Amino acid sequence: MTMKKMNARDLIVDLLLGLQGRAICIKHIIIAAKLFKINENSIRVAVMRLSNDGVIEAIERGVYQFTLQAHEWADVMLNRKQGIKQTKAWTQQYLAVYTGALGRVDRSALHRRERALKHFGFKELEQGIYIRPDNLALSFDDLFAQLQASGLEPNTKMSLISHWDATTLTQIPNLWPTQQLNQNYVKYSQMIQQWLVTVEQLSLDDAAKESLVLGRQTIAQLMNDPLLPQGFVDVQLREQFALSVLQLDQMGLALWSKFYDGAVL
Repeated sequence: MTMKKMNARDLIVDLLLGLQGRAICIKHIIIAAKLFKINENSIRVAVMRLSNDGVIEAIERGVYQFTLQAHEWADVMLNRKQGIKQTKAWTQQYLAVYTGALGRVDRSALHRRERALKHFGFKELEQGIYIRPDNLALSFDDLFAQLQASGLEPNTKMSLISHWDATTLTQIPNLWPTQQLNQNYVKYSQMIQQWLVTVEQLSLDDAAKESLVLGRQTIAQLMNDPLLPQGFVDVQLREQFALSVLQLDQMGLALWSKFYDGAVL
């Protein structure tokens, strides 16, 4: 498996994501870091910076977990691994968010707004109008509240649209890279399944290391998935991908538990 160089900050976040909300001790982080040739000093500096940034907190001496705010962020990412559970049957309706009156002068506010809209799969139909199919499991009010909690300004307007003119209706699917999404579902499902078949041939160190690297790649895919309905993407392929990620998670948890048990502290 080809591996990009891991830095200390990413390693700590990935280890905590892999533990699915549980805490980790600094000794285990340092042991894991050796697999990636990251020195102890770099880990301690990263821990301090993550703490100062409000990402992690010490619950006792040398034991860290995500802060409440980071827990919510992590939960969103990890819940997206259950992609099928976050969608509902689509009734051909669309959600629309109107940002034309919000302005673009405040670059920080603009960045937060665009990040929130991207996170929930909205695409810009035309300037100041962002849309997505209304197939997320959240209610209208809950989604609007979550958008605002994620950075959308409180004075934003949102509506539910049931009809489009024929021309616009044909243009809408092209807003998302649907072909690329389908290709990625297949690519990463196959990558995970092939790895699961061959993992027993690897040493424990290599298996644990590769599970983390592969997990990082798939989390990136899940984070950016707009969870579109059938007709836009192949939902069955997405569900197969989500299932493969869950299998990877389970294997990764088992490998890292075994790795820590056998490590010399």
